[in-house]
Parts: sequence; C-alpha cells; structure tokens
Amino acid sequence: MKFQRIQFPGNTLIVSSVDFSYTPFVLHFLKLWKDKFIRKADLALPQNAETGSALIAEFAESVALPRKFFPLLLFLRSRRYKTVVFLNPDPKADRALKWATRLLFVKHRAGFAPLKGFHTLNYSLPFNKENHHFVHQLKIFFEYLIGEKISAWDKPQVEAIADKNIPAENFAVLAIDVTEPATTRLTVQLQKFINIAARNLRLVLMVSERTATESQETPTAQFFARTLSETMTEHAVKMTELMVNPPMEKKLAFVREAVWVAGTDAEALNLAGLMGVANLSLFGPLNERVWQPFSTRSRVLAGDFSCRPCTEFPGKITCKNPQEWQCMSGVTGELMAATLTGMLQRRQSPAQR
Repeated sequence: MKFQRIQFPGNTLIVSSVDFSYTPFVLHFLKLWKDKFIRKADLALPQNAETGSALIAEFAESVALPRKFFPLLLFLRSRRYKTVVFLNPDPKADRALKWATRLLFVKHRAGFAPLKGFHTLNYSLPFNKENHHFVHQLKIFFEYLIGEKISAWDKPQVEAIADKNIPAENFAVLAIDVTEPATTRLTVQLQKFINIAARNLRLVLMVSERTATESQETPTAQFFARTLSETMTEHAVKMTELMVNPPMEKKLAFVREAVWVAGTDAEALNLAGLMGVANLSLFGPLNERVWQPFSTRSRVLAGDFSCRPCTEFPGKITCKNPQEWQCMSGVTGELMAATLTGMLQRRQSPAQR
C-alpha cells in the first residue's frame, strides 16, 4: 500500500492530551506545522491546560472539545476537518475522539493506527524506549507526515508579558508542585537549599497546587510553605516572596526574567526551557531523557538506580522499590546549589539567548 503524505491538510485539528505541564513541548510541533503550511491549525488541549491560551495564540487557535461522544461527533462534523493529528504517545488516550474521526472518514488521520483499508494515511507517533526526547519525537513525526527532512529548525519565540510587580534586581524561582509525590521526600533538602540560595539571589518561591489531583496524603500549599519556613534563616525569610497558584501571565513573566528556575513544578521548568532560562529539574520515577525541559540550559538531578525510570508516561506513580523513593535520596540542597552555581558560571553563547 502506498502512503499519501500530507501536502494540503485543509481544516486541521491537532490534539495534545499529554499532561498540561508539557504544553511547551507541543509548541515546537505547532511551529513546524505553521512554517510548512502557513495557516494556523486548531489545537485541543486538556481541559485544565491554562498554559495553552497564553502561549499558542501565534501558532494555533485553541478549541474546547465536548466530553461526550455524540456531541464530539457533531463538533467534528460541523468543523469539517480534513486532518486530525494526535500528539499523545499513549495509545489508550483519546479513544472517543479517535473513533469519531474513523466514523467520519476524516481524510488524514495521524498519531494512531486506523482500521485497515479505511484510507491511506497510517502514521503513529514514534514514541519509543530509546530515550529520545518528546520534542525530537514530534519532529520525526512531522517529517513522516510531510515526507521531507527538516534540516534546520529553531524553537518558538514567545512574546514577553509585562508585569509591573517584577523586582528590578536579580531574583530566582524555586517552583514546587506540592502534589508531586517526590516533593514530600525533598522537604528537608529544600529547606537547606533555600537558606543557601537566598544568600546570593532574591528567591521567589512558587508553590503550585493542583486541587483536581489532590489526595488526602497531599499537603496543602499553605501547610507546605509553613513547613519550609520553620527552618529558614531571618535573611532567607526576608529575601523570599511566596506566590501560591499565581495567574499564568504572572508565572510567565517571572519565569522569563529569572536568573534560574529550579524545583519539581514541570510547568514552570518547561517554560524556563522554552525561554532559554537556566533551569534545574529534580526527577524521580519519570524518564528525564524524554520529559526534561527541552533546552541547552537545562540540567537534571536524579538517582542512578536500575529501577528507574519506572513509568513511561506522566501520571500516577507507585514506587515498587524496597526502599521507597530511593531514587531521590541522593539529591541534597548542597548538590542543587553547587549544580546551579556551575551552570551560571558557564558562559552563554549567542545562539542560546
């Protein structure tokens, strides 16, 4: 069977149901799409993807998909899409939408394997276990769709967002996602790190609280902030500004102007990578070679154990190691501070700015 490449996509819907923290990754695919086909595509993100509306305006139009199957079917029919592309590497995701595109005989369906003989385009997202970063996978996927090699491509440029509350002096961002399972295992080391880092830079502490995924074991942002402040020095307290669930515009503005960003909040770290800000991520069960921020100024701290990475996709994680969360036990506040110091001493090339 001879495959038909996408040359004239017509009305296009691009679906990214990966965890909304990784929305900045999708921008790379959207930029390639717009550069090739000139016109914008429609982009469907998870329901809680606040990042999308603030970032994708230049590259795509944001659309909200109905949750139930029959309204979804009517929605696709009314828009008359000729091409539907799925950017989630999980084959179990978006099942209802995939069946809807089959039933409507959408001409180009990519990102999942359609039923045999229905039409000519049959490409799946090349997710693999060879430690290829997700952005590189999206680039390879795009090359499959158009039948051309992309010799040179640059990252999307996001417009600056002004915020009058940004301090004039240098500051850093410690972005902590309270709902991440690793966070409670790092509390003591984060306390040490705040005291060390606050001596040199103004520190802005951001605590992200995702109430939709909270469990009874997850501490609230306020409780976690009080826990951190118990051992902070007077100087660290004076030099720390606490922001709980800041609006996306404020988060974007602070991340862009920061000297560095560190922590466990994947959204803030990926935004830092997109904007070329030095960032340090703390990884446990997830594969950092696939999901770390996509930037030459990104670094990762994670334990080197045979049991990790122990999960393929972002989601609920259950540690099966006899010693729970052993992969995070070697991450110390001193190591975080030393790593950031080394990163900042490395001169930034003009191409990275």
